[in-house]
Amino acid sequence: MNTEQFKHETKIKVRFSDLDAMHHVNNATYLTYLEEARIDYFNSLFNRKKDSLDFEVVIGRIEINYIYPIVLGDEVEVLTRVSKFGAKSLDVEHIIAIKKDNKLINAATSVTKLVYYDYKAQTTKVIPEYAKARIAKFEGLAL
Repeated sequence: MNTEQFKHETKIKVRFSDLDAMHHVNNATYLTYLEEARIDYFNSLFNRKKDSLDFEVVIGRIEINYIYPIVLGDEVEVLTRVSKFGAKSLDVEHIIAIKKDNKLINAATSVTKLVYYDYKAQTTKVIPEYAKARIAKFEGLAL
C-alpha cells in the first residue's frame, strides 16, 4: 500500500497500557487503533459528532500484516481509505505508520470488510446511495 493513496489521517497516542511484556504495542491493540481511525474517518466524512455511535455497519473480516514494532513514545498515524464497494459491503484499507526522522515507516497494513447492517431487522442491507456517493466522491472512486 502506498501512503500517497490515502487522504485521511488519524493521530494516535501510544499509551503505556498498549504495551505488552516485550515493551512494544500488543498485537490486539492494533485493532483498537484501526477502530479509532475508522470512526474518525466516517465521523469526518459524514459530519458526525466525535462521540457518535450511530453506525450502520458490522465488521465482516479484518486482516492485519504486522511489519515493524511500535513502542512507547512513537508518533503513530493511521491512514484510512475505502478502496472497494460491494452491494452490501466495502473494504477499508489502513496503514498504521510511525514517524521516524520525519519519515513515515509502515508498522502495519490492514484491510477491513465492513458490512452494512440493519440492527432492528438483524440482517445485512444494501449500502445507502448517499453513503456510497459521499465516500466515492471523497476517495475519487467510480460508482
